[in-house]
Amino acid sequence: MTVQRGVDTSTTRSELATILTHAAGLSPEAIADAGDAPLQDLGLDSLAVMQLQAAVKARYDVEIPDESLQLSIPEINRFVAARLGEHPTFGSQASPSGA
Repeated sequence: MTVQRGVDTSTTRSELATILTHAAGLSPEAIADAGDAPLQDLGLDSLAVMQLQAAVKARYDVEIPDESLQLSIPEINRFVAARLGEHPTFGSQASPSGA
């Protein structure tokens, strides 16, 4: 298992886009145009969200909520970033221990 800690939010966002493409089947164009639309509005279903959850858990050791269909890509990015100890706005690269 590969767990990333202390990466910036732009890296997390890029990796989440890759996960959404591979695990959930969204096209890169749909991700780029998604804005603040919830995943459900992008055409994802509960199976796609389960695949997304499994991929995020494997990559980051972070469990995203079951209500993820109602979340947008930026909201999921902020959720993962917060669980990794990142500041969701400034992309702080501080380690989880604060060192």
